[in-house]
Amino acid sequence: MNFSITKLLNFPIALTVLLLAKSAFAGTDLSNAPGINLTIQDVLGIITGLACWISRVALAFIVIAIVFYGVKFMMAKGDPTKLTEARKSFLWGLVGVIVILGTYTIIATVANALGADYTLFLPLKCS
Repeated sequence: MNFSITKLLNFPIALTVLLLAKSAFAGTDLSNAPGINLTIQDVLGIITGLACWISRVALAFIVIAIVFYGVKFMMAKGDPTKLTEARKSFLWGLVGVIVILGTYTIIATVANALGADYTLFLPLKCS
């Protein structure tokens, strides 16, 4: 195996920084600190909002990808290697589409695992 001294020191240095940061704030009273008390529903609402935004952008890329893969099929002109490459690209594009469009299922699964009311997120309501 190929070890270097920087790889060996990364973990202890990161651990030291984290412990120093924790000890620096250990004596600080944070009861009157500014901010918002977030519940799990609020956090999931933020995640849902991000998922809506990302889904909208991804849908635009999906349309562009479908057109691109169609052009790739046309440019193959019957060449078996190019057709195989275009088919692979199209199948991986479909996997991406399924993942992107399944975001609400992923969010609902995580919400259920955290014990939140995930019925608010099915279907993903983007406004």
